[in-house]
Amino acid sequence: MGEEGKKIALMARKFEQLHPGVAVETQAIPWEAAHAKLLTSVVGGIPPDVSQLGTTWMAEFAAMRALEPLDAHAQRSSVAKPAAFFDGSLRTCRVDGILYGLPWYVDTRVLFYRKDLLAEVGFKEPPKTWEELKVAGRRLAERKNPDGKKSFGVALGTRSWTELLLFVWQNGGDPLRPSAMEFFDAMRFYISLFREGITPTKEAADLNKLHAFKTGFFPMFVSGPWEVELLRKELPELEGRWGIGLLPGKKSRTSFVGGCNLVVFRDSRKKELAWEFLEFMSEPQNQIEWLQLTNDLPSVKAAWEHAYFADKPLLKVFGRQMYDTASPPTIPEWEQIASLTENAMEKIILDEHITDNGVMEQLLTLEASILKLRSENSARPGTWRAFLLFIAALVALGGGFWMLRSFPRLKITGDKTKAPALSWQEFRRKDLFGLLFILPALLLLVVFLFLPIAVSFVMSLTDLNIFSINQWSRIQFVGWQNYLRILQDPLFWKSLWNTLYFAGVGVPLTIAVSLLAAVALNQKMVRAKALFRVSLFAPVVTTVVAVAVVWQWLYNPEYGAFNWFLQTLGFKKLYWLADPRTSLPSLILLAVWKNFGYNMVIFLAGLQTIPETQYEAAKIDGANAWQCFRYITVPGLAPTMIFVVILTTIGYLQFFAEPYVMTKGGPLNSTMSIVLHMYNQGFRFFNLGYASAISYTLFGLIFLFTYFQMRLKRSGFEAN
Repeated sequence: MGEEGKKIALMARKFEQLHPGVAVETQAIPWEAAHAKLLTSVVGGIPPDVSQLGTTWMAEFAAMRALEPLDAHAQRSSVAKPAAFFDGSLRTCRVDGILYGLPWYVDTRVLFYRKDLLAEVGFKEPPKTWEELKVAGRRLAERKNPDGKKSFGVALGTRSWTELLLFVWQNGGDPLRPSAMEFFDAMRFYISLFREGITPTKEAADLNKLHAFKTGFFPMFVSGPWEVELLRKELPELEGRWGIGLLPGKKSRTSFVGGCNLVVFRDSRKKELAWEFLEFMSEPQNQIEWLQLTNDLPSVKAAWEHAYFADKPLLKVFGRQMYDTASPPTIPEWEQIASLTENAMEKIILDEHITDNGVMEQLLTLEASILKLRSENSARPGTWRAFLLFIAALVALGGGFWMLRSFPRLKITGDKTKAPALSWQEFRRKDLFGLLFILPALLLLVVFLFLPIAVSFVMSLTDLNIFSINQWSRIQFVGWQNYLRILQDPLFWKSLWNTLYFAGVGVPLTIAVSLLAAVALNQKMVRAKALFRVSLFAPVVTTVVAVAVVWQWLYNPEYGAFNWFLQTLGFKKLYWLADPRTSLPSLILLAVWKNFGYNMVIFLAGLQTIPETQYEAAKIDGANAWQCFRYITVPGLAPTMIFVVILTTIGYLQFFAEPYVMTKGGPLNSTMSIVLHMYNQGFRFFNLGYASAISYTLFGLIFLFTYFQMRLKRSGFEAN
């Protein structure tokens, strides 16, 4: 996956040389698609023999019974014994006490700091305790940057579970017990860094970390080994002025352990060879060779004694930190728990008036949600018989309906009911050959459209999740419970409001801007019309990711063009994407700019169907430009307007890309849309039954809007 996927073939060729007659086929896939592709291969029964697997994915695939237990292999091995690896990284490979993989490479988090700036405030060494971190951070925050901008002490996230858990682990806390005093005290300290101005909240939104480190806006931040080469490459002018150190701590200096593991799949037909490849990649010399190829840090302790590290003091810091690391609990529900934790973090940190009692209330609510989640998502025996009976009843109902629609209606004459005789010759002559001609297209529609629609509806009546996705016998048939759950889901109602707000404001704005642009381009006095059309249409065909990168810089609170313009006019700067009050309007503004060009082209086509003689006659009668627009252009565009309104409304009710790329639904779920909520439930948390129910609810919403818009058309709006 990622860069590893591009270079693993080099190690595979070396393995082939050591094993004559063995061929290793490698496949590189991007990280963004890796999870879905592996899941598909497991469900399809064609997984790879060996695969790289993210540390937080282990529990999910183990719950699917997709991974081969490796305890017996590891105990017999002379190279890959459990004692050969760092304890923290090895824990990521165990699920319910069973070893399902071997650590391949590791990363951990350390403190990056500006040596020169810390020295200015009296620290020759990086802070080693929480108290020192706060003192150093406060002194750094009180200084002014050379560019006149305010500075802070350390960069931490308002919505980053990995950074919060560093403090929880260092205080002896448990991520699954937020109401315990160890977690509570860690949260209080974390909050204090924001309250005392040591760490920014809204000011850090969309800020480039490297630029902030260079200017001193962030003199300290927590990150992993990839930052070392990045800083050397991007900020050569800071060479010798920055360093890294172990994390400051309290009861311990524990850090997060990440990286990737290597696993063998249960359905592999070459398990022994697959295990030999895992052993091969665990040999210290091969780990060093892999480090030289990819900069991935070794997971084997013996590899850190290699001469390669003799002149690399920065990398040695990561090796020392690896002896004190922790990882999230290896449970399938962790992604959902992490999301709940981030939601609670954000509520607590952004509420400037919250008290200790309020913090505890939020943590108690979080713990209750965790307990409920774990009890609901636990593996249970499936009700597959009821599930099959329901499918059979559904098929019978559909077949009966089709038969009723297919047979000729009864003719009623007087008191007698007569059914016309069916003529096979007439059917063959009129219908059979026509059906044969459309059969290929019909089969494509059935396989790729109607069947998936039917299956997704059936899924919405089950609790299909990570436990049953690969074991159909575990499926629970729950009927309408998912739809009832939607009514009780506050996040759904929040996402529904956001979606309606986005469409209610965005659709009229988009149509107004596109109509005005079309009218302007349709004027005879405008020259270079083709150039303007292409320029205004260009955002439509530009990818959302590219647009998001540009607009994030425009929205940047410190260096963005929008705030520069506001401050030039004497207004206060806005935290566009970091403030719940402005985040959704900011996405609407982006969506209007990106999408109006499509409607503009449609309106241009509609304008060209209006006879020019109508405008000439109106001008002879003394009509001005507004009257021509009001009484000729608008009525003439009525059919086009209905089409554009329906199309734009459907598109805006399905808005997903903007919040997914730019805000992830935050802050405080202010940009969470129905489709993003559905995506999270289906593809992050694997509550596929509930996600299907959300999708059908959205379908019903779009159907109602389209129905009423079509009724408006039929009522005479178009003619009027």
